Amino acid sequence: MAGVLPLSARASHAALETAMASCRQAERPARGLDAEIALALFPSLRDLVPVEAGIWRQEDGSHVRALRYSESWQAAASIVPAGCWIEAGSHGPRVCGPHGDWDGTHEMRAIAVCIAALGARIGEANLDPD
Repeated sequence: MAGVLPLSARASHAALETAMASCRQAERPARGLDAEIALALFPSLRDLVPVEAGIWRQEDGSHVRALRYSESWQAAASIVPAGCWIEAGSHGPRVCGPHGDWDGTHEMRAIAVCIAALGARIGEANLDPD
């Protein structure tokens, strides 16, 4: 059926939308927000044991840590989809790509980049025929 995402893609799409909504509502950087973004980007983290917000324990005892997406512009920039780039928009950072532009508006620059990058990922996912 054309235009309908498979179940796994819909779940991933919903997680990205939820993370983006959380970013919009955030008042400041937070490890819980970083964890939510990481879980949306890397769903397999759900299979690991959470140690604390943004940190999971692997089976071998080692730890996986979410980057500080909501605090660090560089970490936020790492979630921009391949083939896209960041520009200065009229109201904040804008993620641009071959299929569109996505704005991020938030008083915290890193969170604004997260909003734009998550929007780009959602937009790109909507174009993916798989």
